[in-house]
Amino acid sequence: MASLCWWTFALGALSCLLAVNVHRPPRRPAAVAMLAFMPAWILGELPFHTIALEALIAALFIAGGGLDAWPGVVGVALIAGAWLLHLTAWRAADRVRPRLAALGLPTEPPTRSPIELLWPFHARRHGVTRTVLRWEGDDGHTQLADLYRRPAHPGAPPAPILVYAHGGGWVMGARRSQGLPLMIGLARAGWICVSVEYRLSPRATFPDHVIDVKRGVAEARARAAAWGGDPGRVFLAGDSAGAHLATLAAVTPNRRDWQPGFEAADTSVAAAVSGYGIYDLTSRERQWPHDAFRRLIERAVIKRRLRDAPEAFRDASAWDHLGPDTPPLLLVHGTCDSVVPVAEGRAFARHAERVAPGRVTLLEVPGGQHAFNLFRSRRSDLVVPAVIAWLEAHAATAAERHARTSPPARQRTA
Repeated sequence: MASLCWWTFALGALSCLLAVNVHRPPRRPAAVAMLAFMPAWILGELPFHTIALEALIAALFIAGGGLDAWPGVVGVALIAGAWLLHLTAWRAADRVRPRLAALGLPTEPPTRSPIELLWPFHARRHGVTRTVLRWEGDDGHTQLADLYRRPAHPGAPPAPILVYAHGGGWVMGARRSQGLPLMIGLARAGWICVSVEYRLSPRATFPDHVIDVKRGVAEARARAAAWGGDPGRVFLAGDSAGAHLATLAAVTPNRRDWQPGFEAADTSVAAAVSGYGIYDLTSRERQWPHDAFRRLIERAVIKRRLRDAPEAFRDASAWDHLGPDTPPLLLVHGTCDSVVPVAEGRAFARHAERVAPGRVTLLEVPGGQHAFNLFRSRRSDLVVPAVIAWLEAHAATAAERHARTSPPARQRTA
């Protein structure tokens, strides 16, 4: 049938367009970049699922006569070309291995069960329990968090603690749907992980967001003993907007005006991991190819114009709080990120080398889109274990430092 031939051609053209979008997503204008993000993200991380779906649709078209005329033949050729691009994108995930090796991090992905291969969104907890936490904020609002850990074992040494902040552009997102591969992996390794919610804009105005993240750190440290955790080894992590908040909280420890009602609490952390975050809200090196984030921050987050209050934007930028006492930071950023360009991470790392040398490490992930680590994929399976190894190395360093600086038990008792 002639109509099915043209449908086959349309399928091939669409398949090629989507495959090219995985490799070269548009950066501007903002509307196009945001529209292209979702298919580039899903198809880039799930190439074999994409190929299987396109093969099924093409088979149905061909069975109905989709190859009876030249448009159908061309369409099948285009589909085959798209599959080659998808396979190339899948192989590109392995290009992160040399970068991991250069940082002394593991380069082999873990094995996945059949259900995880077929449905990578399924987060198996493998004996890790999840408990809902609640505490009251400074204005009476109830803040929620999820506690991930293995069942406690008597006599086990105190565990390091990770506090995680989800992404969502400061206006959406939920603690239960992000960071699960990282937190479950850490919990299986003996860590205690706390995924905190924070107030969202436009109802919330900065610094409400970072106050809630800092309160999460304070609560985790205060409850550490009850959980079997180590209050001296608290870490932060976040992705996207959560990376902005986690990094900002990490580089502004014990800032009293951002700790209303818990000013005396210790909110310092041993280290932090930031996934595809924003570190300079002013884009002073022109990292952003469009002004969508600036408009969002002006209208919904800080609720002031950059040109009218540049000091407020700088105060909300981790860029302006770096110094010799900055805790170790690991920045993880995909090179194909069309939401927050990798130029943001590169600019921040360069700036850190000038003002806080040796404190910030940038891990660029070849072919990685925004949110590439949200579920299990080839790229996520390579990067997440490496991040866990980085955190465990710094947890061990923190434990050694504490052992060297702590007085003997008899002195502490006296």
